Amino acid sequence: MTRRRLLGVSLGGAGAALLGMSGCGASSGSASAGTDHLSLWYWKGALSDQLLATAERGVPGMPGLKVRGSQIPDGDIDSKVRTSLAARAYVPDITVANSDNLATFFPDENEFLDLRTLGAESVRDSYLDWKWESCFTPSGRMISFPLDAGPTALYYRRDLFQKAGLPHEPEDVAEEIRTWEKFIAAGRTLRAKGPGKPYLVSNIGNVFQQVLLQSPQQFVDADNRFIGDQQHVRRAWDLSVELLRQRLSAGITDGTPDFNAAMSGGRVATMTTAVWAINGLKDTAPKTSGTWRLATMPDGPANYGGSYLTLTRYCRDPEAAFAFLKWLLSPANQLKSYQEMALFPTTPASYADPAMHTPDPFFGGQQPIDVFGPAAQKAPVVYFSPYEDSAKIPFFQELTNVEMLGKNPDRAWRDAVDTAATTLSRLGVS
Repeated sequence: MTRRRLLGVSLGGAGAALLGMSGCGASSGSASAGTDHLSLWYWKGALSDQLLATAERGVPGMPGLKVRGSQIPDGDIDSKVRTSLAARAYVPDITVANSDNLATFFPDENEFLDLRTLGAESVRDSYLDWKWESCFTPSGRMISFPLDAGPTALYYRRDLFQKAGLPHEPEDVAEEIRTWEKFIAAGRTLRAKGPGKPYLVSNIGNVFQQVLLQSPQQFVDADNRFIGDQQHVRRAWDLSVELLRQRLSAGITDGTPDFNAAMSGGRVATMTTAVWAINGLKDTAPKTSGTWRLATMPDGPANYGGSYLTLTRYCRDPEAAFAFLKWLLSPANQLKSYQEMALFPTTPASYADPAMHTPDPFFGGQQPIDVFGPAAQKAPVVYFSPYEDSAKIPFFQELTNVEMLGKNPDRAWRDAVDTAATTLSRLGVS
């Protein structure tokens, strides 16, 4: 299940209507006004169905506290939250925010409660440091609470690596393919000696994304300056283009019939992606079960996806709502959510539980937690600005032009930088 999506509403749209509103809200705007429960908006797959059913009957240990969830389509939830806030009516007490889009609410941070005022610091030690830090706006307000994470790894076909004469056990792959440059070198060997001359990656955009996520900086910095023309982005670009020059990319879009056929037929030997891709791979290529393994990502781990819970300023009972957050996202319940929904915990204590150490036949009996647990704990703290989507779209589009249309990579780079800089300047980014 993918955790990524494009921003549905720009700050120039519904979000702009929020900027003039005051920071101290009134509970009369709550969607739960006049009911016996608090309201929660989420999208399918974001939260445990079993835990939500329990909360609707009554949160354990909290007499009288009930929370009722309303399922909103993934692509609609942000715009629906913005619309309700702008109208100051029917605002959810609690809402889920995707990691892609949390920063788009930073300009409207006063529309959400600062969870430190409700005692959030008392449970800080239970959560991943980088995930906790990402809950804060640039001004220092904690407007969200850690839900799940998306630690990354190198998924690879052990059989194809072995037949090409490459290291093929997870520990050996992690040791030998420590950098992206060595990853590319392994791809050349695969193409030359692997059965059927498999491609290393499905498309170059995936590698561009993962290299960027290993950097604490993205396209716009905390001072609202465009930095997409700097070395950390250029390196991701150059590595991606090198994959194309070496003919190591299949040039297919993930999730398409061509992609499904390539993964099932062994035409693509690796994926560089997050833990949540496991179930998708199993559904896409079930006959490859037992041939895949997991290893540390070249150049180290990152985080790709995940979500948060927020309390809006219209929350009818902030103390009760925060008590619900602590219960729902406790280590014990994050473990339950992982078992039920494959939501990877942001609570490191969960990683030691035997339930997370079950051998997975799809990966030849390997335990995925042995790779994803350390990756989650070592992921960097990354700053995402409210304008990241506007900034990155030209780069991904130009990479597609390079890969699919044969556009000159240097010309494409200049066009991506110019388009992003022009777009952002209209949004007030210097």
